[in-house]
Amino acid sequence: MSQQGPNIREISEQEFREFANRYATSPEIGPIATSLDGGAAKDGDFERTLVGLWGCDTLCAVACFHMYQSAMDKARKVLKLDSVVVAPPLRRRGLAGILVTRGFADLAADGIRNIVRIYAHSVHPATVLLLRRLGFNDPQVVGAPISDLSIEDGDREVFLQACESQIRDQMDRMRLQCEFCRKGDKRARPWCLPRGETPKR
Repeated sequence: MSQQGPNIREISEQEFREFANRYATSPEIGPIATSLDGGAAKDGDFERTLVGLWGCDTLCAVACFHMYQSAMDKARKVLKLDSVVVAPPLRRRGLAGILVTRGFADLAADGIRNIVRIYAHSVHPATVLLLRRLGFNDPQVVGAPISDLSIEDGDREVFLQACESQIRDQMDRMRLQCEFCRKGDKRARPWCLPRGETPKR
């Protein structure tokens, strides 16, 4: 069934692999590794969640998240952003930001999982900027380039509010563009199509 407008939902391993095999490279850092790559290093026991951002029937971006037991307390979890990939013609439009922020918010809000820390390898400049906007620490100058954020106690609510504010604003803008696009309005700037392309009617 066709879904109109922006839609973020869980995707299958096959959908993720096919998209990543096609688009997981960047001019800044080269190939983008994911935990689903053949021969990828095993990262211990974890729960994996795969999500995709769709524009109508087009998959525009994918993200992979891992959840691990905390080394300090087995009843708590640590969330890691494993990878995020956006189709090259659609980059620099904030799609990675909305997808990752929605994933973080949905997973961190789940009280059963009890996530107390979130981190990501911040190699790509856009990832550093995205995480900084959500309150993450910048990666250290020496050592592994990791950005992280503690969301214990009251920090969780502050983090979730920051996520929801960003998501709401960005999704409102995306929905407006979708409405323009569906009506054939000349103000339409379809975010799910390469610049200059118009949807097939």
